[in-house]
Amino acid sequence: MWQGNSSDVAPPNPGDIAMENLYPALIQCFAVIICGYVAGRFNLISQTEGKGLGTFVGTFALPSLIFLSLADLDLSSVNWKFLLSLLIAKAVVFVGVAIVTLLISRPVNLGRAGLFSIFCTQSNDFAIGYPIVAALYQKSHPEFPAYIYLAAPISLVILNPLAFVLMEIGNKRQSEGRQISGCQLIWSVVKGIVLNPVVLMTTLGILGNVIFRHRLPATISGVLQVLGSSFSATALFLLGLRMVGKVHKLQGAVLVAPAILIAVKLLVLPLVAREVVSIIKPGVNETDTLDYGTFGFLYGTFPAAPGVFVFATQYNVDIDLIASAMVACTFISAPLMFVSARMVTLTKLDPSDYLPELDTFVFRISIAGLFFSLWVIIVFILSKKYKRVPHRFTFCLIISQFIACAGAILWTVLGQDNEGWRSYLQFSIFALGVYGCRLWTAFLGVGLVFMQCRSLCFVLKLQPYFIILGWGIPAVIVAALLLVVKKEVIITGGRDPNFTYGEIQAVVATFLLIVCMLVTLGCLILHQRYRQRYSRYLLLVQDVSGDGNIQGGITSDEEDEGVGSEPKTLSTESCSSKGEACEGRNPNEPCSSGNGCCSRVVDIEDITVSHNRRLSLSDRTPRRRTASTLSAGDLCPGEFACASDGQEACRETVEKYRAAISTVTEDEEDEVESGGAACCRSDNEPEDEAQTLKHVVLLLFLLCSMFVGIALCVWTLVMEKLSGIFIELSFLDASLNFGQSIFAFAVFGLDSELIVLPFIKRWRRFWYGSEALQLVPWTELSLETRQVCEQFRKYHLDNCHQVIARNRR
Repeated sequence: MWQGNSSDVAPPNPGDIAMENLYPALIQCFAVIICGYVAGRFNLISQTEGKGLGTFVGTFALPSLIFLSLADLDLSSVNWKFLLSLLIAKAVVFVGVAIVTLLISRPVNLGRAGLFSIFCTQSNDFAIGYPIVAALYQKSHPEFPAYIYLAAPISLVILNPLAFVLMEIGNKRQSEGRQISGCQLIWSVVKGIVLNPVVLMTTLGILGNVIFRHRLPATISGVLQVLGSSFSATALFLLGLRMVGKVHKLQGAVLVAPAILIAVKLLVLPLVAREVVSIIKPGVNETDTLDYGTFGFLYGTFPAAPGVFVFATQYNVDIDLIASAMVACTFISAPLMFVSARMVTLTKLDPSDYLPELDTFVFRISIAGLFFSLWVIIVFILSKKYKRVPHRFTFCLIISQFIACAGAILWTVLGQDNEGWRSYLQFSIFALGVYGCRLWTAFLGVGLVFMQCRSLCFVLKLQPYFIILGWGIPAVIVAALLLVVKKEVIITGGRDPNFTYGEIQAVVATFLLIVCMLVTLGCLILHQRYRQRYSRYLLLVQDVSGDGNIQGGITSDEEDEGVGSEPKTLSTESCSSKGEACEGRNPNEPCSSGNGCCSRVVDIEDITVSHNRRLSLSDRTPRRRTASTLSAGDLCPGEFACASDGQEACRETVEKYRAAISTVTEDEEDEVESGGAACCRSDNEPEDEAQTLKHVVLLLFLLCSMFVGIALCVWTLVMEKLSGIFIELSFLDASLNFGQSIFAFAVFGLDSELIVLPFIKRWRRFWYGSEALQLVPWTELSLETRQVCEQFRKYHLDNCHQVIARNRR
């Protein structure tokens, strides 16, 4: 009787077991990180003691763990095709991240390229990955947990040494200068790599595996196990310790780099790993290959390893950035691992089991996207930002998102099996919006880079072509699909509006996504390079001029100087190009032609001019701009100078544009002058009409959306059998595709001048009785009050300064 009842008890679900193992693993990680942060915040551990912990982790704990994991591996029963797939996937991401980092960084920073590549490819295999994999595959594939130990050497033995070479070269260049000879540089790099504890113990671990036949003696194994077991706790504790005093810096542009690294690690690497596994086919049959591909995807979702922070500390490369990215990556990876672990347990899927839920999800998120896109459109119209550049392109992008969400809602309301004009109308609206979103994303990137490297006038000339292509190409694609292609049912059941016309529509969407993603990514890289180039130029001119008074604007009254056939120049004085000191000049005095120095003429127009740097470096207060006032970024630089007729046409174009937006600018400047925007922008922060940072953040999110869309289209074309990861990817694509306007709302929806400042004014009027703080003039104060103020300034102010400014680490 007892045996019969026990046989009726259902076995535990592997997904539930994975959740039970995942929760404790994440809680342990964050608990140790918090302990380290608390210890540093209350100064229980000083900075010197923290350096000692870093030395212990990087020199003893991590090398011991690496040696132990490599020396104990059994290489006899390994699926080398699967390991080759992981190696190729990691290598693709590794090289891609390194190349993009080198292209963006100016001057070239080899150490940063190597460190970022390690961050995006080395996972937290032992602390978080192993418990999850062991719980999920303990019955179906009991050999999979062993691959966690086999996948780690891919990074440790092959990829990480390449990154160490880059970091070693960058470190030597910074410490010894760029004048070091080639032989000395090679010797320094080789010496640093050979003496690196991680590389040394990796090599010794492989040799120990061969010598001892993956069975270390008990004495050696015991010592290494004691040291290795201390790595996880000490590394996470040190990570929290390094976060002290850095949390307040994680805002604005500082968050862009960690967000990109996290997106590549948690989104790009899993998809690339899955696709490579599907191409190489390491399994003995289709089902086995599908399991390997799912495992590769799950492996890619593990957060970055704590060892990356140790490497950053050893080489002193972007320590604060990596620390913040490490913590955020571990937090963000948790929901992705939850969903992926649950999807891995789904087998023998029928499209009818999940399509109703996917339709409902698309309908709901489309309603939310429709509302938020309408909100942003209203904000742009009321604030008149739609008249600006590049906000005009953003406005068209939001309209495309609104059309796409409307088409998705019609898809659900009208039904998917309709034929006739309703079906064609629904598909036309949907496809026009979706394809328009992709094209306007690329055009927005093109507009940003041309505003940085060319001029506002050049972008205004391109605007009609953008409008024709941005709405014309989607219309042509939709018409071609409706007239030429027949509806086709593919493996997803034919109910996904993205694949109404089957494989042909999937191919068209894939091609469009790839082109738009490459254009957008290339424009972001070029924009960053030109921006850094201009920033370095400003510093150079400031040093040469001596006073830093660089005027960014020119007026129409200066036609002969600013817009003539000859480029506008800025005359500054400096010492001779050979570097000799000027005779009879005091070394502490600035160089000038009057004291014997030669004069250097710097051609401003031949340098890339940023449209958002129009204010003087010495006076950052906003200036009222009229239609006749032109900035150095409004007209093309000297190397792109037009003929005299063309320059006059450019001037008229820019003046018309300035006249159209003058009302908006005057209203905002009145707001600043009245003190209403003081809480939103500091005095030292330059005005940025283009809102460059917000547009860059929006483009990065749209890049993630396009990458997921490409993965879904490719997977749909080559997929032979449905899997749980495909369902997860379908929901992720729906959220990123139809939820674009939600992120646009987060970036542009809460306009400070239109929404935030009026709310703050009303709150101040309600709570304090006045919109702004009104200080009583000193002369109107009573004698007693003035005496109290003088006593405080004389006897207590210095003590207050010392108490406030003391180290609160």
